[in-house]
Amino acid sequence: MTAQPMFQPPQPAALPRPAGIPKFEGSEVASTITKMVGSVPITADDDIVVSMDDRMRLVGEFRVVAVNFKTDPKTGDIVREHLVKVVNIQLCPWDPTDPTDDGIVRARP
Repeated sequence: MTAQPMFQPPQPAALPRPAGIPKFEGSEVASTITKMVGSVPITADDDIVVSMDDRMRLVGEFRVVAVNFKTDPKTGDIVREHLVKVVNIQLCPWDPTDPTDDGIVRARP
């Protein structure tokens, strides 16, 4: 029997992807950004305690809850902002073959 991976993303619907970024109110949109909101417990075997400047590798599932358009104050370009809410996140090791890799790189010993 083959071991299942920790996280399996849902299969996307077979819908055609639009070509390029759609215009906003008739104006070209220069780029897109994603902003994350919300909080959920991290799925892990034990409680997780991290310190300032630690780095965590997470795999998550998110839901798009809003699409906004903003003007970049530096360039004046229109930017499409996707607001996503966290649904589920899990720690994910950088090296799954290393039993000591818990997905957290400690900034301090």
